[in-house]
Amino acid sequence: GGMETAHRPLRGGVSRRPASLSVVIIPALLVVLLLFGRAEGQKSKMRVLACERGYEPFVVADKGKGITGFEVDMFMAIFELLQLEVLRSRDSDLIDFVGQEPPDIIPVPPGNGTWDEMIHWAAGPEGRGDILFCGYYLQAYRARWVDFSMPTMSSGYTMVVSAAKKPIDGLTLLASTVQTPEPQAAFAILLLLIMSVIYAHIIWAVERHANVTIREWYGPGVFDAWWLGFVTATTVGYGDKAPVTYLGRIVTVIWMLAGMYSVGLFSASLTTGLVADNLAEDAGFKSDISGHSDMIGKRLGSYFALADPAAKAVEPGVSDVKIFPSQTQVYDALLNGEIDIIVDDKMGAEFFTSNAPYKGNVTLAGPLWSQEDYAYIVMRPNGTEHPLLPHLYRANLDFFRGNQRDKAREIIETWFEVPEDVHSADNVLQSSLAQLNTVFAVVLAVFASAWVLSAWKHHREVEKKIKERDSLMVALECTSRYDRYQAKKGAAKLFDEWDKDHDELLDLEEIVSALKTHGFANTKGLDTLVLKEAAKSGIMIPKNSKDFRCNQHQFQTLMSRVMTEGFEAEAVATLDEPAQKTQVMAVLDEFRQKGDVLDYKINRIEWMLRGGPTNDAVPKPHEWGQEPIEMYKVTRSRTFRG
Repeated sequence: GGMETAHRPLRGGVSRRPASLSVVIIPALLVVLLLFGRAEGQKSKMRVLACERGYEPFVVADKGKGITGFEVDMFMAIFELLQLEVLRSRDSDLIDFVGQEPPDIIPVPPGNGTWDEMIHWAAGPEGRGDILFCGYYLQAYRARWVDFSMPTMSSGYTMVVSAAKKPIDGLTLLASTVQTPEPQAAFAILLLLIMSVIYAHIIWAVERHANVTIREWYGPGVFDAWWLGFVTATTVGYGDKAPVTYLGRIVTVIWMLAGMYSVGLFSASLTTGLVADNLAEDAGFKSDISGHSDMIGKRLGSYFALADPAAKAVEPGVSDVKIFPSQTQVYDALLNGEIDIIVDDKMGAEFFTSNAPYKGNVTLAGPLWSQEDYAYIVMRPNGTEHPLLPHLYRANLDFFRGNQRDKAREIIETWFEVPEDVHSADNVLQSSLAQLNTVFAVVLAVFASAWVLSAWKHHREVEKKIKERDSLMVALECTSRYDRYQAKKGAAKLFDEWDKDHDELLDLEEIVSALKTHGFANTKGLDTLVLKEAAKSGIMIPKNSKDFRCNQHQFQTLMSRVMTEGFEAEAVATLDEPAQKTQVMAVLDEFRQKGDVLDYKINRIEWMLRGGPTNDAVPKPHEWGQEPIEMYKVTRSRTFRG
């Protein structure tokens, strides 16, 4: 414990003090430096260099902000950790050399050539710098001249190609979905068809005698069952056909599960990756560059000399890489068509593809190769290790792995965060879909508005017709429910009220005027509607509508039709089969005839009860099949006695 430490001179001209003296002096010196040194703001004597032309994003030359970038921001964050490391060394000369305030960044003029030439210039006999930033790869041959910090970033070589996107219209977007299906999709649809045919035969055999929607003949019946199976499997389910037997329903449940599987498999196989890939090709995002061998025969370019041996190492057959003076010049050459591929560093390429003016115009292509590590240069004063090198190592390690790693992550994300939509056709797809979705939304909005307006108008028409029907029922004294007999009796009463000239006939003007007083005032074309209903009732319509006349019997038939047959006709119109329509119309006609016969018999009986056979004053009712002279008004209070 009492041994003295040998006195060893510090490389670069800075000497060390014996450890025995530092036991007392260093603590006091630390307190003084921490309390008073910072207040004085002593500038660091370190000479930190950076390439003036910049190497984005590691060194960025900004006229407004000076020299910034990832390595510059990283060093400024590490500087405080470096101060603590130097203070722990208890070396006052080294502490004075580092100083209390960060050093200024000294630009290396662009006239100093390539990266290696800048190293020789900075580490020359004059000793122009201590640290050099310019996005250097940690290369073994450079270690003959200088030292490196610990690696700050891992990267490698990649290819950058033009991605000038073309606009995609709606037809192209739709056409991109209609392509040759994948084998899995073809298998799924064939499986669905085969299973549907098997299901159709089973259902036809089970349902043909019990289900009226499944015809008994083999051909039509199997087709009916196949239709049922297909709409069930695709979850359409029109409802026009359905199994009615227990066995048929059990088989259909099994078929539902199998059908959903087949349809789902078909949909997934058909659409997975298809639209995006096709759109990428249509928009120019899907490049023909996918591997290293695709560089053969292409014009290559870069802005650093190491790109040429790196490209030839991974693919010996490539042509020489044309070296451009700067990053922007090589990227402009790619956009101008002067070269086909840029051989670039991955981190630099991601930075350029993520920021204007190249964002969206260039994209990465192919795999990463020849992984490399970034580090900054630490000079060797007088050909020996720089005294700051071990302290820089520890400061870097503490920054990236210690308590400052959150700060390190923040700086990395500031300069290297890449948007997710830079390197694929998703951006074009989303943009095209957004435009097409807008068109679809407008069309749907117009359709929905028209549908709502139509539904509202239809609702008003329905309400109007209901009110008209209710008013007519009141006029016919059918206040509770419709009754054919009551309707005809009420029509006879209305006939007498509306026949103003008492000529036993109603003309068109009298009927229209009377209907308007009974809830039909707002009905458009009422005279035309009356004529149409009269024609349907079997009343002869003259060429001149003003000559239209109807007697009481015809008027009763007309009112009866308006009250009932209009609604009956709407119900009949919903039937699909012509034979069913004919049958229903025949039944309705039969009911009409029976009703007319019943009316004739009632009038005949009434005439007899009034003494018609022996009393000529009682008018005789018409004979069946002839036009009546006068219809009898029968009241509900009439009774028959035996």
